[in-house]
Amino acid sequence: MPISLAALAVIVLAVKGYIPPGPSCDGSLLKIIIYTDFECGACGRLHSEVEPELRERYVATGKAQIEVRLLGAMSPDSRRAVEAALCAGDQGKLSEYTNALFDAYRAYSEGEDTDVFSAEALTSLAADLDLDGAALASCMNSGTKKAQVEENMNMAQANGVSTLPALLVGDFKIEGYKPLDTYTEAIDTVLIAQPSR
Repeated sequence: MPISLAALAVIVLAVKGYIPPGPSCDGSLLKIIIYTDFECGACGRLHSEVEPELRERYVATGKAQIEVRLLGAMSPDSRRAVEAALCAGDQGKLSEYTNALFDAYRAYSEGEDTDVFSAEALTSLAADLDLDGAALASCMNSGTKKAQVEENMNMAQANGVSTLPALLVGDFKIEGYKPLDTYTEAIDTVLIAQPSR
């Protein structure tokens, strides 16, 4: 079910560099922006079902780049999880940690875990991924990612995101979880309309 952000204070954390290894991404590639939140079940579906397909079709073939912008707007726990993901990114494991957080929330929503985004759980998750748990905890406690939160808040609002997940490409804004074809049709339309890259 899509999550409305209208009643929430939107806190946007742009995950810069969340582009797994593959063709180099630069300004000449089409940019696909995905807004998502760890505490959004539909976002988890987009992350696990749609995003890998988009990466295979467009990133791996050198047609586009994907920038994922995590929203920590759902709750203080969600914000803590986003800050932990950014801290994991400082250790080069943003993608792995992000995957693990979506998996942890899915387990939580299925009743398997009740302490999914506590500081202790986030540090434990770091250890499971061979991250330096003490460095991650120190990063989270230092507040170094809060400036990034403030910097990117205006960007999310300017993009007019009101429902999660949201994918922006060209003039298209697709909100809520949709079938894969909805996303690929929009991306293909933008690619066809643009001059050769």
